[in-house]
Amino acid sequence: MPPPTRPRQKPKPSKSTTSISALTTPKLKPVKGSASHKITSVVLGSQLIPAWYASSYPLKAIASDHDAYSSFSLPTRTSPHPTSSERIYVCEHCFSYTPEASELLLHKPFCHLSEEPLGKLVYAHNGFSIYEVDGEEHPLFCQCLSLFAKLFLDTKSISYDVEPFLFYTLVEGQHGGKRIVGFFSKEKMSWDGNILACILIFPPYQRRGLGKILISFSYVLARGEGKLGGPEKPLSDLGQKGYKSYWTSVLAAAILNRKLKKSATITDLSQETWIHQEDVVATLKSMGAIGRSAPNAAGEPGGWVISRKSVNEFVTAAGIKVGSGGIAMEGVMLDG
Repeated sequence: MPPPTRPRQKPKPSKSTTSISALTTPKLKPVKGSASHKITSVVLGSQLIPAWYASSYPLKAIASDHDAYSSFSLPTRTSPHPTSSERIYVCEHCFSYTPEASELLLHKPFCHLSEEPLGKLVYAHNGFSIYEVDGEEHPLFCQCLSLFAKLFLDTKSISYDVEPFLFYTLVEGQHGGKRIVGFFSKEKMSWDGNILACILIFPPYQRRGLGKILISFSYVLARGEGKLGGPEKPLSDLGQKGYKSYWTSVLAAAILNRKLKKSATITDLSQETWIHQEDVVATLKSMGAIGRSAPNAAGEPGGWVISRKSVNEFVTAAGIKVGSGGIAMEGVMLDG
């Protein structure tokens, strides 16, 4: 999509944007000798969210270099780094940021990403869509998104070197009411065989199973590229829970849907589900559904034995919907 031109004049905030006007605007006090700052809360659009981890928000980055879809213009009095204020204001569409609530209010009417998310549409089904954004083509958007994500991920370290990555944003809503609720990133070329680098569902939208949509789509991408791999590790606590849920559901479906007399090996399950073998073994161990057979005559350990009965007992006790981790394949829109 061609970059929109920046408007020349900013209107006064309208009454429709008063949902955050009552929020306290931080007082500015320069921080000396540090590019990092402890942010304790963030306003995303009109939602006040407590921050979980420290992040770095150097305001000088957007004060001196805007791209065409970001109309924030910070005043010259602003410190080049976040100040002693503990709150930052973030646009829910382009993820540009400011320490001033008034700046966000002025920006919102001119944010051209409020109508249509940035990137190439690659998935759409049942009110959810996924857009692919190239970090090399849209570095500022991806940097801002990464900085925001760092507030909720203790394992994330890369915020500015986004060019080697593709970002996939999960968007909820249709017809002008769209909002980004999460994303994942992946390296364009991973020498470690990772198919996903970072994943996050934003806190207000968690506990809705949305992480499974992104995880499942990452495996769809990997399958299309002929890559058998897994997520970059270590995973965050939330990432670990999301993947364990996805792997359990998908592997249980692969095992329980097989014919009764047809046994399954680790290799079989990995090839059928595109889940890495070490993740298959770890997941089945957590389910108590795998063990070693008796050693052979030479004392060597036996092969893995998968218990269909144990899998069935586990999913029944846990109330897991078998196969619920996938996405609607008719929603996938990939080239080739």
